[in-house]
Amino acid sequence: MSGERILIADDEEHIRDLCARALMAEGYQVRCVADGLQAVEAARQEPFDLLLTDILMPGLRGLEVARAIQEFAPDIVCVVITGHGTMDMVIEALKLGFYEFVAKPFTPDELIRAVNHALERERLRRENVRLKALLPLFELNKVFMSTVDVPSLLQQVAEVAHQAVRVDHVLLALLDAGGNRVLAQTVSGSPLPDSLWAAGGQGQRIARQVMQSGQQLIVQGREDGDQAVADLMVELGIHALIVTPLAVKSGHPLGILWVARDTEGDSFTGGDPELLAVLSGQAAIAIENARLFEETQRAYQELQQLDRLKSEFINIAAHELRTPLAILMGHADLLETELTGELRERARTIVRNSMRLRDLITEMTDLRHLATGEMRLRLEELSIEKAIGEVVLDMTSLARAKHQTIAVDVPDDLRPVRADPQKLYTVLSNLLSNAIKFTPPAGRIGIRALERGDAVQVLVWDTGPGIPDHLQDKIFTPFYQVEQSLTRQHAGMGLGLSIVRGMVELWGGQVWVESEVGKGSTFAFTIPRE
Repeated sequence: MSGERILIADDEEHIRDLCARALMAEGYQVRCVADGLQAVEAARQEPFDLLLTDILMPGLRGLEVARAIQEFAPDIVCVVITGHGTMDMVIEALKLGFYEFVAKPFTPDELIRAVNHALERERLRRENVRLKALLPLFELNKVFMSTVDVPSLLQQVAEVAHQAVRVDHVLLALLDAGGNRVLAQTVSGSPLPDSLWAAGGQGQRIARQVMQSGQQLIVQGREDGDQAVADLMVELGIHALIVTPLAVKSGHPLGILWVARDTEGDSFTGGDPELLAVLSGQAAIAIENARLFEETQRAYQELQQLDRLKSEFINIAAHELRTPLAILMGHADLLETELTGELRERARTIVRNSMRLRDLITEMTDLRHLATGEMRLRLEELSIEKAIGEVVLDMTSLARAKHQTIAVDVPDDLRPVRADPQKLYTVLSNLLSNAIKFTPPAGRIGIRALERGDAVQVLVWDTGPGIPDHLQDKIFTPFYQVEQSLTRQHAGMGLGLSIVRGMVELWGGQVWVESEVGKGSTFAFTIPRE
C-alpha cells in the first residue's frame, strides 16, 4: 500500500472512474476532477504527489494545468493521458517534467505500471538530491566542529545555507528559551528589515512557533500560509520562506535559521527543507559545543586567577612569617639555655612548635617554587645509605615517642647516585614523617633501597591504616587530606606528598603508592642514575 495522493483530471467520466478504481485498488489516495480549472483549484487546497491528466480538456489543456500547478507545487509528478500525441506536444511535456505517457486505449495494468514507474523515478530523483545535499554537510561538519568562536560559527552557518539553497536572505538568530529575545544573530545575502524582530510582531511569533513545535515552517508562496504570515511576507518583500529550529536532542532549541526568496514563483525544491534541517542540526550541536568551550575557558581562566592569588598569598605569607619566627626562635633558644626546671620545659615547647611552624613555611615556599618552575637542582654524588641514615636519626625521637620501630634495608654494594642532598632529604623526611604520623603506636616502619635497572628505587613502608584505592591518586594533590579537615586527628596542611611528587619529578624520577586498607602503605620513588 503506497498511500501517495493522486489527482486525476479528465473530462470523460468513464476514464476518471476506471483510473480511480485501478489506482485505489493499489492503495493510492485518489481525487478526481472534470477539467483543468478544477484540477488547479484542487491542487491549491491540498498537496498531491502525482497529477494524472488528459491532454485535451475544456478550459485548460493538460500541459497548461501542469504548468499552473508546478508554479506552487514544483515537486508534483506528472503523467499524461493522450490519444492525440504529436512530437511537439511530447517535447513540451518533457520540458514540463512529465515522466510517463499513457496512450488511449489502455488497460488498468498499463495505467498502474506507468504511475508506479513515474513515482519510483521521482523517489530516486529525490533520494539523489538528498544525498547530493547531505554529503557536503558531512565535510562541513568537520569545519563546524573545529570552530569554537560563536560569532564566527554563526556567520559560517549562514553563508553555507545561503550557498546551499541559493536564497536571497539568510538570518541565523540565537534566541532565549521563550523565543522572545535575540541573543545573537548574523545574516548572509541581503539583510531583512529590522521590523522582522519588532516586539510582539509576526517575526517573533513565527520564531516562537517554530521553536516550540520543533518543526520547520515551509511557505512556498504568500497564499500558502495564514494571513498574518502573508502580510509579513508582503512587508518584507519575500515570496517563499523556510524557518528551521536550531535544535539539539536534549534541551530547548537554541534559535532559528530563516531563509527566504524574493522572486514570485521561485519556490523551494524537495531537497531544500531536508538540507536545511540537517544543516541546522549540525549547527546547533556546533554552537552548543562552542558555548560549552567558552564556559570551560572562562572557568579555566578563573581557576588560573585563583591559583595565581593562592601562590601570591603563600609567597607573601611565607615571607612575612619568616622574620618574626626567626626572632621568636632566637629568644626561645636563649631562654632554653638560661632557664631551669618547669620554665625550661616550657621554653623547649616554644622551640619545638616554632620549628614545626618553620617546617610549614618551608613547605609553602617549596610548593610555590615547584609551581612556578623556580626550583633548581644542585646535583652531587652522595650515598643513599648515608642520606637515609641522616633522616632516620632525625626522626627517631618521633618514632620512639609512639613506641614504633624503624627498619632500614640498604645493600652494602649500592652505588652512590647523583642527587640534590637537600631535596632528597626533604623527600625522605616527608615520607618518613607521614609514616610515623599515620602508623598507630607500637607499629612498624621501614625504608628500603635497591637497584632497579638504570635507577635506584627507595621504598618507605608502614603498618598504618592504609589508603582506599579511589583516594590514592588524590593524595599527591596540594592541600588534599584523606581525613576531614574539621575532624581529622593528624596535623598538617596536606602539602608534604605534593612536594614529594614535585621534587621527584624535578629530577626525572617517578613516585607512587601501593596500599591496602587495614594493612598499611608503601610509598616508592626512583632516582635515575643518568
